Formats: sequence, C-alpha cells, structure tokens
Amino acid sequence: MTESSSRPLDRRWWIAGLVAAAFLCLWCGVFAGIGGWVAGRDIGRREARLELSATAALQPVLPDLGVLVTRLDRSGPAARAGVARGDVIVAIEGVYVQDARDLRDQLLRYRAGDTVRLTILRDRGEQTITVALGAFPGNPRLPYLGVYYTARGEEPADL
Repeated sequence: MTESSSRPLDRRWWIAGLVAAAFLCLWCGVFAGIGGWVAGRDIGRREARLELSATAALQPVLPDLGVLVTRLDRSGPAARAGVARGDVIVAIEGVYVQDARDLRDQLLRYRAGDTVRLTILRDRGEQTITVALGAFPGNPRLPYLGVYYTARGEEPADL
C-alpha cells in the first residue's frame, strides 16, 4: 500500500470516529436529562414531605383527622368568624373530615350565604365556630370559606 492510498482510509476512520463520538455525546446527554428530571421530581416530593413535617412540628400533637389551616383570606368568612392560622378543622356541622377532600365535599353541600358550624382544634382543645359562607371568587354559586390549608400528603390549596 502506498502513502496516497492510505490517506482516504485514514480520513474515513477519523470521520467515523467523530460521528460515533457525537452520537455517544448525544445519547449520554439524553440519559442525563432524563436522570435529572427523575431526580428533580424525587427531590421535590421529599421537600414537600419535609415542609409538611416542619408544619407538623409546629403543632406537636396533630389529630388523626382534620385539615390544618395554614393561611386565611383576611376578608374571608372564616377570618371574620374567628378561625385562626394553626387551627385544625375536624368537622363541619358535626360531620368529621379526615382530609381536604372531605372538607371540600362537605362544603359543596352548602351554598353561599349558608351558616355552618366548624369544629376546630386550637391549643389542644376543641371549639365550635359559626361561619357564614361567602361566594367563591369567580363562581358565586359555590360556597367560600376563605382558608388555605394543608392536609397530610396533599399539596396546599384553598377553599
């Protein structure tokens, strides 16, 4: 083989190596992106659990049932009736609520303007507060309590 005939072969191997390396880099980038996405979701879930644990630590003895009030609409019905941040809503009209879904389902039985009795836990004692429900902003046919809440294992939301 002469020197002139080996040069095109050398160039072909060099180009093939460059293409293979580019494909390998692309392949690794895709898998690193997927791995980062999966790890990010896991970290997000763990962070949410830690935040819930920190909220629970503020109230050392949480009840088995109920919805923890984390914030209030200052001009909302619950705030006007005396519900406070840190209260745990355990019943509405005597029907116990285990989580936010139960509270929402119970509230949907009422209309804006109806008066309901909330049973709450505050300072390790149970209290009853009467609340006149307002109209939900944007949908006046739905009742509005005016609380932002956290229920175990769920994302914060509002009712």
